Amino acid sequence: MLENHLSQDHDWASRRQIVIEQQVGWIARQLLVGARILDIGCGPGLYTHLLAERGYCCTGVDFSPASIEWARQQAQTAGLSIDYIRQDIRTYWPETQFEFIMMTFGELNVFSATDAQTLISRCARWLVPGGRLFVEVHTFDEVKRQGMAPASWQRCPHGLFLAASHLLLTENAWDEETQTSSTQFWAIDENGRISRFGSQMTAWRDDEYASLLGNAGFKILSHPDSSEWPVSETFEGKLFALLAEKSKSPEGRSLNTQLKKGVN
Repeated sequence: MLENHLSQDHDWASRRQIVIEQQVGWIARQLLVGARILDIGCGPGLYTHLLAERGYCCTGVDFSPASIEWARQQAQTAGLSIDYIRQDIRTYWPETQFEFIMMTFGELNVFSATDAQTLISRCARWLVPGGRLFVEVHTFDEVKRQGMAPASWQRCPHGLFLAASHLLLTENAWDEETQTSSTQFWAIDENGRISRFGSQMTAWRDDEYASLLGNAGFKILSHPDSSEWPVSETFEGKLFALLAEKSKSPEGRSLNTQLKKGVN
């Protein structure tokens, strides 16, 4: 998987560097130098590394050991102070607040509706008054399309799941009631060994995204278009971005106090 994140041949696991550099430029125009940034689902740190080079104080959280280890090595080699944390974001709680929190590449959609609501509410608490939340999300139609796609198989010299040559079988499903798509993958290597993988995404309509953010106390500031935030040709019309702001009214409790009281 790490190899696919780093590949400059496609945008399937992470964007190519040229696209990320454009996106980082847009982020930088939203913030003062020195702002504290949290990247949720940071992968191998492709965004946080560039942002730290621009003078931002960056924290990245991801569940992948390989991605976090690679990100740490890159930061150390470059002499950058970036806090990389390998943890499930659903159990993460920071010790400080941030001016900017970001979730790119449809990261929010991988959570169930309940987990997404909890995460967005926590982001509101993790931001300073007036702090900003940036989310890049899948359109409802794209998530449904993936769930409705027919089963398929293909021969892969290598891929997201196995480094060696294998046969990949894919089966999709769409649940209208829960608005979720699920995909099951069976990777069969040359020795007949079978590895099974699965993924799931929750679909949200535009008004549901607005309610999700609004119910957590966010005000949507902008919906940057492709000239400001390029999603890459591969995902044109499938992903879009929202920039929201937390109320500027100060909160009365610290993060540690909230944690001790078990606030979601």
